[in-house]
Amino acid sequence: MSERPDVSVIIPVHNASSTIGRLVSSILTVESVQVEVVVVDDASTDGSLARVRALDAAQVVVDGFATNRGAGVARNRGLELATGRFALFFDADDEIHPEALVAAVRALDETGADVAMMPYRYRRGRAAAHDGMNSFDAAVWARYVTAPRRLARLGDVASLLGFSNYPWNKVVRTDHYRTTGLRFSGTVVHNDILGHWLTLLDAGTILLLDQPLCTHIVNEGARNLTNRESRARLSLLDALDETYAALEARPEQRRRYAHHYWDFVLRVGTWATSRLTPEVADEFDQRLHQHLLRLDLGDYTRIRLRSDPELASRLARRALV
Repeated sequence: MSERPDVSVIIPVHNASSTIGRLVSSILTVESVQVEVVVVDDASTDGSLARVRALDAAQVVVDGFATNRGAGVARNRGLELATGRFALFFDADDEIHPEALVAAVRALDETGADVAMMPYRYRRGRAAAHDGMNSFDAAVWARYVTAPRRLARLGDVASLLGFSNYPWNKVVRTDHYRTTGLRFSGTVVHNDILGHWLTLLDAGTILLLDQPLCTHIVNEGARNLTNRESRARLSLLDALDETYAALEARPEQRRRYAHHYWDFVLRVGTWATSRLTPEVADEFDQRLHQHLLRLDLGDYTRIRLRSDPELASRLARRALV
């Protein structure tokens, strides 16, 4: 490509041969803006790379690892390789809305915002119908977005920090976030928590664009939970520890957004608990307890006296268990 692409779509791939070809083909149909697709193969063994290479598209960049390193590390590698003015981190098994990607690039150019954040949809199994966002996200979005788009600073829309920490509903300004050091965790799962928080914390301005960018595909029929899968869920605590360490390195932002962070911790902790086998639950509870004890006393006092007394009570109850 002779000139810099408008947007790089970064896709970590691990054994996604059934979906990756269709996704990349869909991205390549985007018109009006120049798109680059950066596929980072995370040691696939099912022919995923062959599906991508068979497309024989000049706009597709392929890289990868010989050993499985996780989606977060693959996203970090993709950001290193991306040449687009903007970047979107996407998942290999989800569905992109090309017209929304074009709208995001145009709106970012018009507003100068550092990131465009957009709603999403769910599709469960083979159902034709699409569901809206989960209840917390939908309520936050409805409170903040009452027009097709809104330009804001984080302090005015801070509950977005507690949004589900998906990577695929945000289009970021590449050079800005390379400078700030945007990264994802190396944890097995939940590696997108850190990326979500750093994206919003380091945004000078945030563009809220009321146009779904992704349909998240939820597999039909949940697998029986195994102890191995349950143990992988413990990496949530590693991801939280790394995210909170990033907040501790920014004491002013930590103080300002502490109640959003700790409310998120309680919500995601409750969510994870329901997905643990009994053999893992006790260890998870102990580690969550240790994480809660990192709460700064001054932050707790401000939560108790100013921002959210009910949250302070929940934190105290959970920390004393």
